[in-house]
Amino acid sequence: MHDIAATLASPVNDAHTPQELVNACLKKSKALLTFVENNAALALAVLEYPQLDISPFARHLFTLTAFAKLNHFNDHFLQHIVAAHVAAYYWQQSGQSKSEKKAFVRFLFDNHLTLWRHILSLQKVLFNSQALKHIASVKLNSLQRFALLASVFTYAIEKHTAQTLISYLTPLLPTNDRHMLNVPLLIMDTPLPGSRVYYKAHPAVVVDLQKAHVLISVPSLPEEKEAMWVAKEEVLRPRHVHVDFSQFIALHRACELERTVRGGGPFFAGAYAIQKPPLALLTIIDTLQKADIDINALCEQVERTPAFSHFLMSTASQDNRLRLPVTHLKQAILTYGLERVGDMLIQFALMERLTQHTYPLLSISKQFTHLSCAIASQLVALSDTKLTPQSASLLTTFVCAPLFTLPGLKVASQLPVSDSHYFQIHRTFKVKAQVPWHTVAGELAANWHQGATWRALIHNAGKRHHDVPNSLKKEHAIIQLAFGLAREALFPLPHPDEDSENTKSALLRTLSLSQADITLLLNRLSDYLFCPFPLTELN
Repeated sequence: MHDIAATLASPVNDAHTPQELVNACLKKSKALLTFVENNAALALAVLEYPQLDISPFARHLFTLTAFAKLNHFNDHFLQHIVAAHVAAYYWQQSGQSKSEKKAFVRFLFDNHLTLWRHILSLQKVLFNSQALKHIASVKLNSLQRFALLASVFTYAIEKHTAQTLISYLTPLLPTNDRHMLNVPLLIMDTPLPGSRVYYKAHPAVVVDLQKAHVLISVPSLPEEKEAMWVAKEEVLRPRHVHVDFSQFIALHRACELERTVRGGGPFFAGAYAIQKPPLALLTIIDTLQKADIDINALCEQVERTPAFSHFLMSTASQDNRLRLPVTHLKQAILTYGLERVGDMLIQFALMERLTQHTYPLLSISKQFTHLSCAIASQLVALSDTKLTPQSASLLTTFVCAPLFTLPGLKVASQLPVSDSHYFQIHRTFKVKAQVPWHTVAGELAANWHQGATWRALIHNAGKRHHDVPNSLKKEHAIIQLAFGLAREALFPLPHPDEDSENTKSALLRTLSLSQADITLLLNRLSDYLFCPFPLTELN
């Protein structure tokens, strides 16, 4: 614990250029995130022990990381947030000249590290209790306000209780940022590692915790029951007190075997692999591919994953003509048909994996994907093709997947939309990547067990329309049009690109459609074009 705290507080002495400083800050932030990932209980104990003998800045970074983890921030995004704090602290402590700082800010601007500039602008109030006076400023964006919130619960907590701070901040924060207080409320209501609690009238100490359980040490019980996992509801914490930190560390080491228990959800939510589908989904798909399907056995398999059964029943309740609530899974499956249910579950699971963590462009990426999928489904209904509306929507989701997986988009403040090439998927967004866009999407489709024809279609998404085999031209036109029309609707340009218009005309001719058909189609999808809230959750 003290080693990582000392590392965070140590000065950055070996950085002589802006690039070296950025790399050094990223290295420190990576070390912190690795420590928190492997030692969640120790990281949370920092919040329980405000008088712990570590530097205020190290405590600040632990608080920031804990808040971000509980808000499900993407790891790459969080690494840059922490690194930006390290850089801001460096400039505050180093006493470097204004010209050197201007050169660093210019480097951030040239490399599109907007997030860093936003954090750097808070330097004067970020590392002291002055953050409390400025957190409600209308000049702040959501990311800056989040950074100041972590600062408040690091420096102002010395003079005020958490309850007092939350009561003070609630009416001050803008409505769309008030959800940020959910995490401090959760922490305040949770017995953190080191806390003194009672279990069935026996004094105990919290050693570790999960989302719904805590590991406690109960000295008054027999040795074999001295350390055990119990539900949070079974422990009482009448007063906010804790044992000495050295005693907590001793208990933490003594309970090493109990801490390695498997099962239950971690307090800091883990990441599910994007490149692999859930095993439960593969079992369901295997059942759907059988010649003779037992609908009751299929329902049992789906019910084993509550998220799948809830998704099918809720969507079936919305899709039937009378909007009657569907309360039985079998009824929901029969509403859609066996072939469609498979594609629906794959698309649902894929989107859940792609959107499991938040970052600035998550909302607009989701809106772009949903609009593209809706357009693809509508185009299939208007044309003669091998695709079904549901399979077209699923394929389009795979094509849009790089929006959620490319690291460069995790720290960008806006989508880098190209000024041309609307209807060429790999050139729609100006993204620097070693692997082409369609290759990333194709590999993901292969890992999610998609058929050879659909994988070939995604592979050809990187080609011009006249270079695509005739057997795939109609399907290629649908995917390209869905992607291009979504881009055209959400990010219009004042002057249309001539090459894009020519490509669009060729795609429409392939599907025997006209511009009037497209106008009617987009009118039907107007709900996808309007968003009453900011498109970026952390703008």
